[in-house]
Amino acid sequence: MKRRTFLTASTLSIAGLSGCVGDTEYRISNTATETSLDPLSLSVRLAVADATIEQPAALTLTLENTADDPIRIRSYGVWPFGVLALALSPTPGEDTWKTTLFSPSYETTDRVEVDRGGSSMSLDGEPITRPLDPGESVSRRYELRGDDLPSTGTHYIVEKFDGRASRYSRDDDWETLEYQIRLSIEEKRRLPM
Repeated sequence: MKRRTFLTASTLSIAGLSGCVGDTEYRISNTATETSLDPLSLSVRLAVADATIEQPAALTLTLENTADDPIRIRSYGVWPFGVLALALSPTPGEDTWKTTLFSPSYETTDRVEVDRGGSSMSLDGEPITRPLDPGESVSRRYELRGDDLPSTGTHYIVEKFDGRASRYSRDDDWETLEYQIRLSIEEKRRLPM
């Protein structure tokens, strides 16, 4: 009787995992940053390369003021990068599908609302403006869930909400915080049962 109970429990446990075992997983194999920000430096560090069902891939973006005077940064949702997403083009249109990048910063602000499953998001329309002092840097972590990725290949980090690009200013003129972060994403397969 004990053997039959063990076999039944083992079979049910394996059957419950079978949907996860065949799911696609992804790996960020390369990152590249291009920027022409004269008074600012932008870098990206890959904290976790694999985007799996259980754990998201993670990137840390760092912005540093390399000028001799403070620079004001204005963004929406979270400071200084805003709410970000992945797209297949560095300049996607309004109707282009964008994969949301999640950040622990979303949970610490009342300016971004994400529903429990992450399927919908809203953004407060008020900008956040703060100075970045000379030599000061600020980093933010962004995560990419494996089940959110539609395909492999080259993807770009873009603003999630159109018209909400981060900007910077040394005086009264505001310029777009223009940068391009490119990710190469390849597919990994779990072993089938």
